Amino acid sequence: MYSIIKYCWFLLILVAQNLNSKELVLVAGLSKPPYVIPEEDSGFEVDLMRGIFAKLGHDISMLYVPYGRTYETMKQVKADIGLTQIKQGGVEAEILSLPYVTYQNVAVSLLKKSIKLDEFKELKSLVVVAFQNAKRVLGSAFAEATKQSPLYIELPEQRNQVELLLTGKVDVVVMDINIFKYFAKLLTGTGQMEKMQVHNLFAATQYSAAIQDPDLREAFNREFVKFRNTAEYHKLLEKYDMTKGGGYYFYNNSLPR
Repeated sequence: MYSIIKYCWFLLILVAQNLNSKELVLVAGLSKPPYVIPEEDSGFEVDLMRGIFAKLGHDISMLYVPYGRTYETMKQVKADIGLTQIKQGGVEAEILSLPYVTYQNVAVSLLKKSIKLDEFKELKSLVVVAFQNAKRVLGSAFAEATKQSPLYIELPEQRNQVELLLTGKVDVVVMDINIFKYFAKLLTGTGQMEKMQVHNLFAATQYSAAIQDPDLREAFNREFVKFRNTAEYHKLLEKYDMTKGGGYYFYNNSLPR
């Protein structure tokens, strides 16, 4: 009898281990390097999730979807997690994890142009290129100011935004600072930030993961708090050139972090 009971306990332990180590499906938006790089199945957010869930005994499988479709797709395919989510995007607050990544939109201009840009109204005399839906995302003051610009365009391909600035075809580009740094280096083969002015006009945005399973969400939160204080986390920031500073010139003040 004892051996039968022992065998049953062994089976239960095996089942529990299989449940705890299941492969998780994560949904992320296309393509936001250095945060998400679908072509390489990597990026800061992807590697961060892979590292954290590995410590929890899970492998992850990534599903990349068009911009703005992450949460909708997560629900449709019953995926475990949706990355880069906020309550303002229509996600139920109770399923959001602790914030795990900060995006910082800025305006960037060429240092040699000596552009003065302390507030939105000064955009009215400048040629501006921004990311898709920037007017909706960045608020009414920004939208109103850019109405008066001699030329204002929004582009889905953020690489093209950076190229327009580097070639002097626009005065200002509006985008996340780390995305700008990534594409500037990709296009030229070297860092370009010492040639740039960074105008800090926007508040930072902290993003969470949408995680339906409360136990998984709690486990993620617990592990993330520990992980962000490790050398491994800081190496990840360095790998994707996301450490504070970066040797560029702030026209008005430093980025809030």
